[in-house]
Amino acid sequence: MGLIPQFSFTTMMKQQRFAALAPWFIWGLAAFFFFAHYVVRVTPGQIIDELQATFIDTTKTDIGILGFSFYLPYVLMQMPVGFLVDRYGSRLLLTVAVLVCSISSLVFANASVLETAILSRVLLGFCSATAFIGALKLITVWFEPKKLALLVGVTQALGMVGASTGAGLVPFMNAAIGWQNTFFVYGGVFFILAILIYAIVRNHPQNAVLYSHAHAALPTSTLSEISKVLCSKYTWINALYAGVIYAPTDSMGELWGRDFLRHIHDMAPQSASFAVSLLFIGWAIGGPLAGMLADRLGRRPVMILSAICGLILLPLIFYVPNMPVSLIMTLMFLYDLTNTGLIASYATAGELHTKEQAGFSMAIANMFSVLIGALLMPLLGKLLEWHAFQHKIDDTIIYTVSDYKLSTIVLPICMGLALICSFFVKETLCPPAQSNS
Repeated sequence: MGLIPQFSFTTMMKQQRFAALAPWFIWGLAAFFFFAHYVVRVTPGQIIDELQATFIDTTKTDIGILGFSFYLPYVLMQMPVGFLVDRYGSRLLLTVAVLVCSISSLVFANASVLETAILSRVLLGFCSATAFIGALKLITVWFEPKKLALLVGVTQALGMVGASTGAGLVPFMNAAIGWQNTFFVYGGVFFILAILIYAIVRNHPQNAVLYSHAHAALPTSTLSEISKVLCSKYTWINALYAGVIYAPTDSMGELWGRDFLRHIHDMAPQSASFAVSLLFIGWAIGGPLAGMLADRLGRRPVMILSAICGLILLPLIFYVPNMPVSLIMTLMFLYDLTNTGLIASYATAGELHTKEQAGFSMAIANMFSVLIGALLMPLLGKLLEWHAFQHKIDDTIIYTVSDYKLSTIVLPICMGLALICSFFVKETLCPPAQSNS
């Protein structure tokens, strides 16, 4: 009889430890999906030469379209996924999304024509939209409110680390097992992750009261409130800033960076890939720092400083000849360390209008931050082809260093536009604006 209380107490302690760790496992699986999708997302940019060799007669514009094909469904699915996660919970949606990502990776691995690869990227875009939103939903349900901002920031940083990992790891995997087998590995990892998510993730704690911010009645935006957001000039100035400030990171980090660095600076493929990975490491470090500065100094100063730094660093990266590789890598790191004015832009979007309008306002800024960078991908490829076409020999296009440099002119133009926008963005830190028209 004396052993029963001891056994019950031990069992209870184990259950309490498991209950304390369960939220971290549940969020961790969703966050790992966000990390993993970024690894796959940046992979095509590391194997451009191999893809052009596999897909016969593929042009630089075609490669740009391949990169862009991920983003259109990714953007279109943001709002529907938010509704579905609220209605059905994260577990089912994340499981299905990860399974489709596994299928998408297998489709890419078996692609023999560009159209099949594009289909794979479209599938990846549709399902990856669930990764970040699903993780955020689980954070609001399983954690107390004071941990919300921290875990959202950590989740976003994991995405940047995933991009950095993909940029650094893919060249080695490609050399060791080939890009097709690399995608087979992705498919296997996603399949195992889907099983783990279905087995472990739960939409909410059993027999527990959900944290107040997870079940409280959320304000509903009316048509008139949405129209106020759409009719505010500050909504669109801020959204344009979000788009142009992040566009070079998006287009260079996820697709063109390795190719341009190799041809402009004659860098070795693995060195160029590592330099691209430093972009995302810089962003992962600079993002939280920009958030802290924006809370202390205000939104506009951080946005202005970020644009100025980009306007200085991008020309140094692409137009200064004969730089040592170590300096190029340092400049790449510094560029994205300071390219985090996007964080202040998101904060501005959430504060420009009333709480009932904040979500819609932030959605507009988020869509612009993805779309403009996505549009740059095929544009850079088209510009590169156009410049090379001017000096083709016997219908043979040869890409020169000058062609690559001239094509990148759109990147500092983006920084110039961001700087102009930053002077017209409304400061929202003190006091928070309630409404603008």
